[in-house]
Formats: sequence, structure tokens, C-alpha cells
Amino acid sequence: MLQIAGFLRRRVAGMHSWNWDDLRFVAVLAETGTVAEAARRLNVNRTTVQRRISAFETQLSYPLFSRDGWGLKPLPEANPILEAARQIGDALVRIERKTTDVSRDIGGVLCLTTPDDIFLSGISEIIAEFQQHYPSLQVQLSVTTQLLDLDRRESEVAIRPSDAPPEHLVGRRICDLTLAPYAADAYLLATRTRMPCEHAWLSLQSLHGQTPAEVWLASNVPAERICFRADSFVATAEAARRGQGVAILPCCYGDRIEGLERVEGLIEDRLATGLWVLTHPDFRQSPRVRAAMDFFSETLPAYRERFEA
Repeated sequence: MLQIAGFLRRRVAGMHSWNWDDLRFVAVLAETGTVAEAARRLNVNRTTVQRRISAFETQLSYPLFSRDGWGLKPLPEANPILEAARQIGDALVRIERKTTDVSRDIGGVLCLTTPDDIFLSGISEIIAEFQQHYPSLQVQLSVTTQLLDLDRRESEVAIRPSDAPPEHLVGRRICDLTLAPYAADAYLLATRTRMPCEHAWLSLQSLHGQTPAEVWLASNVPAERICFRADSFVATAEAARRGQGVAILPCCYGDRIEGLERVEGLIEDRLATGLWVLTHPDFRQSPRVRAAMDFFSETLPAYRERFEA
């Protein structure tokens, strides 16, 4: 099913560089009628919906929606696109029904690992979707910042940020994972400066190589201005929420934390790393590992907006 679904997405992408996400955003906005409700349904922010629709309309060279004080209504020009989205959605449902029996035959225990901040950023819902596809498969999840050893079978599949994963592992780079500085409102009110060296910083102490955040801090912030270190983004985020300073967090995680605000303009550089799905070559013949690698490699790109926000 996933290979065919990927084929459908590529076919759509071949038409004027469209992709399934373009059609999905248009279809959801047409159904809901408001940017706010569409953002909630798609699990992105309103700016993302507006940007995606505007970019798609620019690509088409004509508008798809009429805008008034009551919301947005699809124009007649949007009808062919909405029909295409409906047909592709129906096709995916039919494919899923035909492959349900095959999915149910895959059983056993899948050992999966991901960091805590990535898990809390939406991976949990994707894992739940995976288990709906493979109800006989038990997921044994290790939520940890440690790089579990795939060579020693501590884990079979890893969803993990990395600029350069070990060369002997196999997998797919899904997208960028964007990072930005975050702080509590109270801290920002008390510390009115855009000079990085005048802030208190909360740093991740990585256990497996320097992250982009650590590299930036080492180059731009005196060591004495780093007042807190932890081996987890979840820990640095909590310290930031309590007003201890500024933490550089994955945006997909920091944007979700109530009480934290993204500090625009404090870091001029774009900080990002890669988000990967990885396994060991020896595991590739395992049906459960193949199922997981195919599923996450096909599903995670649909969440690109969240990870690259």
C-alpha cells in the first residue's frame, strides 16, 4: 500500500509540481471554511495554512478561494483540484482495504527508539497510526536521548535527528529539523536585549556529537553565560518555561509548549539538522522492520511543515 501511495504522490507531483500535501491543504480548507479550523485539522499553525495556500495559488496563477468576513469559499476554479483530492483520497482508502489482511499477518515485537522531544512533537500519533495498520505487531518504544546501538539489537528502527548518521546504517533522511531560541514571557520582559551575550542560556549537553545549537552557542555565547546544561531538550525547555533563560529547541517541540515564546531576531543563522529513519542492514529482511521503515519513510514527509516550521 505504501509503495502505491508513494507512486500516487509522485504522479500528482509531476503535474505542475503539485504534491499530495498541496491538494490536502486545499481540500481541508474548502471543507472547514476557515484558516483556523483547517490549521487545527491539519495539526499545523494558521500561518502555515495561509502560506501553503498562497504559494499554491501563485503557482497556479489564479485564486482558489474568495475571502470575506465570514471565512473562505472555494471558487469554481478550485473544483477540479478538489475532485482530484477526493479521487486520490478514495484510491488510498481502497488500497488500504485491500492490504488489511496482509498487514494483519505481520506480528512480533518491533524495537523502536526516538528522543523525548521528537516523541512529544507528534511521533506518538504516527506510531498509533502505524499500529492501526499492523494490529498484530507490538511496539517496544525507547524514548531516550541516548543513541541506542542498532548493531547490538538494542533497537531495530530509530527515528532520530542527525547531521551525519553512522555510514553503515541504512535509511532515509525525511526532512530538516529546525531549531530556534525560546524563553518565557516573564524572562523576556525582564531581559530586554537582543544581544546573545547578555542572555542566560540553557544548553543541551549532547551524548553523541554536537548539535547545531551547541555549535552556535560555542561560537556566539561566552561559556559563563551558559547557566544550565542538560542531556534532554525536554529538560532545557522546562528550565526555560520557569524563566531561567533562553533555550534552543526544535521548533516542532518548542511551539507546543504553553508559556514559551519563540524569540525572533536573537539568532540570525538558520539552525537545522536532519530527521532520519534508520536501521541496521541486517534487519532489512525482517518483515516487521521492512513494514516500519516503509511506513515511517512514507508517512513522516507529510509532517514536513511541522518539523521544518
